Amino acid sequence: MKWYIIRHSDKEEGDFYNPKLKHQDPPISEKGLLRARKLFSYFSDKSIDRIYISEYIRTEQTIKYIAEKMELSPIIDSRLNEIDNGLIEGMSEKTLQQRYPEVWRAFQERDSDFQFPEGESGEEARKRIESFFKDKQLSNEDLIIVSHDGLIRLLMCYIFEIPVYRRWEFQVDTCGIMEIEYQMAFKKWKLIRFNYVCT
Repeated sequence: MKWYIIRHSDKEEGDFYNPKLKHQDPPISEKGLLRARKLFSYFSDKSIDRIYISEYIRTEQTIKYIAEKMELSPIIDSRLNEIDNGLIEGMSEKTLQQRYPEVWRAFQERDSDFQFPEGESGEEARKRIESFFKDKQLSNEDLIIVSHDGLIRLLMCYIFEIPVYRRWEFQVDTCGIMEIEYQMAFKKWKLIRFNYVCT
């Protein structure tokens, strides 16, 4: 069982706030569309059973070309949504420091978990990932999963059983591909590839 986790492609600049998601929800840009199409070179010789995406439009647009080629319909799963940063969405660093100094301090120190005001903590988002993994591992299928920078970094913490505040140690580029394989004998995931970008 292999899973391929992809960060969405480059997004448009501007105000695309989605009140349902409590986040900006921009589409991918023209550059993003071109980069997303390049992903197919990586998957053209692979057999994929299902594609899962978050509720954000950019994940659907990123995988659309591949999904059409594979004749698969992406399945939306809210557990793949970006970490909810609550009231600080769109807030400048200066405003964040003034209004929520404890959050700013935790963000800068990065040695403990913290919760965004009216949003999630890293641990709460990690539990979403755990729920998704435990659910989908039972299917024993090869999957493509399209998600977001923050959540993919937390996913790494989940796989390697390290504290969620260490997520800042991972960099995930747009259209970066992570490939993982489940080792049945050890009941552990093995990292095959991380942050591979098609050129």
